[in-house]
Amino acid sequence: MSKTLEKINQTEREYWDENKLERSKIKRLRRHAFHFSYKRQERILDKLIKKTFADKSVLELGSHEWLNWIKGKVTPKKVTCINISQAELDKGINNAKDLPFEIDFHLMDANELTFEDESFDVVYGGAILHHLDIEKTLNHVYRVLKPGGYILFLEPLNMNPVYKIYRKMNPKERTPDEHALVGADFKIIRKKFTFKHEFFDFVSVVFGFLSLKIFGDKNYGNFLNRIGYSIDVVLSKIPFLYVLFARVIIYGQKK
Repeated sequence: MSKTLEKINQTEREYWDENKLERSKIKRLRRHAFHFSYKRQERILDKLIKKTFADKSVLELGSHEWLNWIKGKVTPKKVTCINISQAELDKGINNAKDLPFEIDFHLMDANELTFEDESFDVVYGGAILHHLDIEKTLNHVYRVLKPGGYILFLEPLNMNPVYKIYRKMNPKERTPDEHALVGADFKIIRKKFTFKHEFFDFVSVVFGFLSLKIFGDKNYGNFLNRIGYSIDVVLSKIPFLYVLFARVIIYGQKK
């Protein structure tokens, strides 16, 4: 019998409140494999955020990505942040000082947004949709967005067979019920939103692994990581290869 949403939420809350994840291994690899793609990711996000967030009412599904995505880069009208975990919510609250915009925080389940219809111009999140019932959450996102409102999400993918094996071999790096996005999730998004995307990290993961073995946990900007990244930029433009990549930026508007 599959777990109820209530049970899944309880597990998610416990993992984040009690900091149960063990990610030291994957973080070492990411520092190599994602070194250059993180820079590309930041450039793309900065451009999208400056275009859509300025002087807007923004909802973050999460509670502290605003610190990296928004602070010092753009001034929204207001930012509202939610999280199911009080510990995670507190991280955002503790950093919300001396901001040039209004910001507030709510302990709330993103699967069951309680905001009024058409409350926000933008809804965004970093690595959040794959912890949720995507269809249920996006129905709420659609409801609380104003006509023509924007979505912006950065998410992991789980379509490459090698990544699937890695995930199964390293279960402590993620919560038990999270589910990195697959093609079927893209179809759900397309039902209610226009759909654009940028893919990251395929060949760079292989080169990053080699780089980590050769250089250790340092010298991330080396030639191996640069080669892997450069190949990925080219391959990411070929539509049928999207299933091989590790991460995606998804953005669009309410239909």
